[in-house]
Amino acid sequence: MAMRSTPLPKRTIWTVADVEALPKNGNRYEILHGELLVTPLPSNGHQYISANLLVIVMQWCRTHTGWAVRAPGGMYVNQTNWFEPDLCVYRTPHATDARWQEMPPPLLVVEILSKSTTKRDRHRKRPAYLANGVSEVWLIDRVTRTIERWTSASEFPDAFQGSITWTPDPALPPMVVTEEELFGARI
Repeated sequence: MAMRSTPLPKRTIWTVADVEALPKNGNRYEILHGELLVTPLPSNGHQYISANLLVIVMQWCRTHTGWAVRAPGGMYVNQTNWFEPDLCVYRTPHATDARWQEMPPPLLVVEILSKSTTKRDRHRKRPAYLANGVSEVWLIDRVTRTIERWTSASEFPDAFQGSITWTPDPALPPMVVTEEELFGARI
């Protein structure tokens, strides 16, 4: 059965308080410079990759750091900039009860690209993440089975196929994510 869609209220500028008042209907609501961004429920393929990545990153963080991993995660910048990336890693305790507004900028933000979000994730949200303290952004393309790595110093991304290594702290062992772990075996 299809869920009936309720029209969204008209706003010139959206705030976090406005988003918090919206119905919980499966859509992801984000705000970029006061503009409401609406993303529908992710596809099964998207969720498969998201779940695989969550397991890999969560296991690495629990073993080596105790940092908080959230999928989806929240990134509060201010009242007119609120994001919900597919996965975030924060340099805070895993079991934190902090409100999103109290969380530091994530060390890592991951967006899994889809036909409806690729342009927005790559050209609008990615620079906003990096401009607001995120150390590294990964854009995962499940069609090409690649990961783009962006940092604040990147003019162009580093593209990875096969595996990607994350080294957020040289004192820690690197985290390696393989193509097969993330996307499954090639058919």
